[in-house]
Amino acid sequence: MKVSLAQFGALPDKALNLRRISAFAEEAAKNGASMLFLPEYSMFYAKVNQRSLFQQAAEPLDGPFAAALSRLCRANGLWLACGLFEDAPDGGAPYNTAVVLDDTGKRRGAYRKQKLFDRGPQPESAALRAGGQPFEPIETPPGRLGVLTCYELRFPALAAEQKARGAELLYVPAGWMAGAHKALQWRTLLAARAIETGLPTLGVDQFARGLFTGCTAAFAPSGEPLGALTEGEALLTITL
Repeated sequence: MKVSLAQFGALPDKALNLRRISAFAEEAAKNGASMLFLPEYSMFYAKVNQRSLFQQAAEPLDGPFAAALSRLCRANGLWLACGLFEDAPDGGAPYNTAVVLDDTGKRRGAYRKQKLFDRGPQPESAALRAGGQPFEPIETPPGRLGVLTCYELRFPALAAEQKARGAELLYVPAGWMAGAHKALQWRTLLAARAIETGLPTLGVDQFARGLFTGCTAAFAPSGEPLGALTEGEALLTITL
């Protein structure tokens, strides 16, 4: 079973991001992939004024951005998993949410990131709110899918919980911050979660020089790399 992992740096322009995602979807379909995995924040990312801009960018899960993703799924016969900003019911700070759509464009699952990254100069909780429930794994073409988001990779118990809930495959969308040894930590933690849980683990990262690491990678339960990228924007297609 082939799947594709798309590495790119989201811009503060949803229309441009959608065009890039569309190109990745077309390439993934040509490569014979059954599913396309995208990074955290794929909808939108702003380096400054995050509290106000993230809130302005946020949409409901049946909003225009999600509808455009649904059309891409139908057009390419492809399942898709993507990070976006979800409107909160009270209109306040949005959720950092990952959605999973099937090849008809129907939403099969959504996960609101529970543990926000509050280290460094821009604490995530200053602009976003945390979810309160673990993801309930769902059946997808490559297997029963579990989800953790970015910083949550550092918590083995969260990965173990996804396994206990029936996951057969772990998806980790990320905007993994750049810095000394951060690429090493990212790859090491992905491999560790794969080994501990016995689940193939797909880490799909943003890349923006000096901001996000890139280094999208997939690991088998043995810890063996299934494929990896370094810097830049690219599509990685692997066989599970």
